[in-house]
Amino acid sequence: MYQLRRNLVLLLLVLVLTPITLVHAAVLEGFYRVEIPPREEQDRSMALREAFEIMVARQAGSGAVDHEAVLAAMQDPRNLMRRIAGIEEGGVRVEFEPASLRDLFTEAGLPVLGPNRPTVMLWAVEESGLGIEMLGQGSNWAAVLDEAAQNRAVALSLPLADLQDRALVDVQSIQKGEGETLRQASERYDAKAVLALSIDEGAQGPVLAWHWWLNEQSESGRISADSKAAAADQLMLLVADRVFGQYAVAPSSAAEVSTWEVIVEGIDSLDKFAALQRTFQQLGSRQMPSVLSIRGDEVRFGLEFPGTEAQLERLLALDQRLRRMPTPELEVLPVPEPLLEPQADQVADEGADDQSGPVGGESRMPESSEGAALAEPEPELQETEPTPNRMFFRWR
Repeated sequence: MYQLRRNLVLLLLVLVLTPITLVHAAVLEGFYRVEIPPREEQDRSMALREAFEIMVARQAGSGAVDHEAVLAAMQDPRNLMRRIAGIEEGGVRVEFEPASLRDLFTEAGLPVLGPNRPTVMLWAVEESGLGIEMLGQGSNWAAVLDEAAQNRAVALSLPLADLQDRALVDVQSIQKGEGETLRQASERYDAKAVLALSIDEGAQGPVLAWHWWLNEQSESGRISADSKAAAADQLMLLVADRVFGQYAVAPSSAAEVSTWEVIVEGIDSLDKFAALQRTFQQLGSRQMPSVLSIRGDEVRFGLEFPGTEAQLERLLALDQRLRRMPTPELEVLPVPEPLLEPQADQVADEGADDQSGPVGGESRMPESSEGAALAEPEPELQETEPTPNRMFFRWR
């Protein structure tokens, strides 16, 4: 009986903690790896150019594919690749070199977005033999959408669709695109963006009716294609462009780059420190972040960022473990009262009463060991460096 009760408690803990681990941090794995499946009448050079197009759209947005510098690099993109390997049935797997891509986009003046992406919670319905029902994680459409999301660098996640979800969201909420309901239900998963999708597999091909919310942005539309894979790819490319539009950082000259000091509390282990470092490294800065100081569980990082404070905060907020804290108030210390110099008549009286003084009642000012008067000289004003831009966070 005790063992059964213990197992039930463990199961409940797993169910409670599962949503947190699903979308804890949206740092995309394999961001610089692209796989091209085999296609008829496509040689190796064509496959490499296709992989390069996908990589450009991931990091610099789909609009960058037509940029002059990108088109020139597309003639022979192997210089930007770290590794090229064959996969099953004649496909190609390409690993790109991050530094080479960064140099290309910087010289071209293109804004970029790294592998840190906002989590997109997908609420979808599809028609089945039992009618219209919520899309499950093991369905065929879920697999197709997930593959397209990986290809387009979208941090896509599906809800558990358990009793807690179904108590808040029903089929009609998804079909009508009820933003308030869906965003409230997505708070359980700490997702930044919400995508509602109605899937209709018509005779001419699938039709996807979608609704989208990210920060202050919301819109809707329809996508039709000849196949599931094509429709899913169009949708994920659209989502990737919307994310890129809000989070990409435009390149700036050295004069436009700001220096920031980011103070983070709650870093009490090497694992947390390493995770925090990886988050800072995804900001797209040319200079690596530097550790300024470590005191207890507080770490101070110095970094250069080419964007505004709002952009920096939005990018750091992609890691849901970082919570912005208000700037602490400086402690005001009491100013000591200045020493008052003795008045002339007071000095004369004291000299007259002093029997040990020189004959004639002459008063004499006491001197220090170096012969200087007691009155201290005024300190020289020194120029101080301007206070750096500071942001305070807590690791949770």
